[in-house]
Amino acid sequence: MKKIFTIITMAMMIFVMGINNVKAQGCALSEGSFALNLGLGMGNCDYRYHNYTYDGFAVPTFNAAFDYAFLGNVINQHGSVSGGLYMGFGRGSKKDGGYKLIDGRWRIGTRGALHYTWVTNLDTYAGLSVGYRSDKYKFKDNNGNTSDSTPDSRFDCFGFAGARYDFGGIAVYSELAFTNFAFFQIGVAFMF
Repeated sequence: MKKIFTIITMAMMIFVMGINNVKAQGCALSEGSFALNLGLGMGNCDYRYHNYTYDGFAVPTFNAAFDYAFLGNVINQHGSVSGGLYMGFGRGSKKDGGYKLIDGRWRIGTRGALHYTWVTNLDTYAGLSVGYRSDKYKFKDNNGNTSDSTPDSRFDCFGFAGARYDFGGIAVYSELAFTNFAFFQIGVAFMF
């Protein structure tokens, strides 16, 4: 708990120090730059079987995204447009009565975003991701018997928004998304 408090305190101090310099100096992700996000996320399960719904339990995920800024100097030289790839996988479980439901999931796809730097070294962005997603569910009873569901595979399309604060090539990032795969992420980014 102390580590989480320390991390949150440091992030707030960085934000407050950065907000004092509200005049941005160019774009944090300028044309020709790359960014690689590696982070942990939190999603939730919404599996429905016949008339019963298994929902409301957390599914932790590992996520990665690669962005390449191919168009720069937009919005008064403080913005850029990027394209890239994303992937993720996760696993979570919930006990319910005599059963345990395990949700294993993965996804892969492309993404595009509009970036804007309104504070020096702070890359804020929003965009759209399009790809493929699969969830597979496993049921276990108290006797050790298991049964697998057929994979729930489908088209994956969602909007996202985030921010990266660059410390000179290494950044911290946070991202929100309109998907239950990982609606929240936090992690480290490498910008080059």
